[in-house]
Amino acid sequence: MAVRDFLVFRLVGPMAAWGDIAVGERRGTWDVPAKSAILGLLAAGLGIDRADRTAHEALDRGLGFAVRQDRPGRLLRDYHTAQAPKARKNARWSTRRDELNDDDLNTVLSDRLYRTNAIATPAIWRRQGTEGPTLDQLTQALLRPRFTPYLGRKACPLGWPPRPRLLQADGLLAAFDAYDSAEWDAARQFHKAYPGGWPGDTDRPTPVWFEIAAGLDDEDTAALERRQRRDGITNRALWQFTDRWEGRLDWRRLIHGESAP
Repeated sequence: MAVRDFLVFRLVGPMAAWGDIAVGERRGTWDVPAKSAILGLLAAGLGIDRADRTAHEALDRGLGFAVRQDRPGRLLRDYHTAQAPKARKNARWSTRRDELNDDDLNTVLSDRLYRTNAIATPAIWRRQGTEGPTLDQLTQALLRPRFTPYLGRKACPLGWPPRPRLLQADGLLAAFDAYDSAEWDAARQFHKAYPGGWPGDTDRPTPVWFEIAAGLDDEDTAALERRQRRDGITNRALWQFTDRWEGRLDWRRLIHGESAP
């Protein structure tokens, strides 16, 4: 495996929504963050407007993505009741108040799924031959974000600083080992605040999902499982996305000379 630079950070929050194909009244969530969600968080840190299609597409093309599922969290279902006027030819409403003042309203029932107390550790790397923000610039964007970052939806703030680190590692799994080693002291505090959240506390391996055909050839070959997600960015302003393949590796915690905190 070739040594490369990785940007690794941790996402923790009381609630998170990691997106899914949304059809009709159901808004689902995956078990780990979508690439589009992580790139949206990075774009917020950089101060990129949602309507800047060129900048968002550059992030999607230029960055490879992986995420370690430290704790999937529990599903929470939130029911919504909303009213909206029936669609009519040539009808226009300038404000939400105008809509509710209409005499002919429809009631829409929907539900949204969230992950509660979920923990994930994303890793980002730059693809060869692409242009865009450097990993160092992305690190600074996470440390001092221009726009407020959140975990999938605006109602889901971060519950812990992301603590980004720019690391050199011989492969993706080694990058996660290096991050945990560098964050050992902070992880002790993290473990006290979120009991059971320390990665690798159980005997079961921790899944790592990574983007296929994004420059990690050895990981592509070693993938234990593959799945397809619709989270490649086409037009963020219009909520248009394309399919992307990701593979799974199993990560086991590397103990650096002492037991878990």
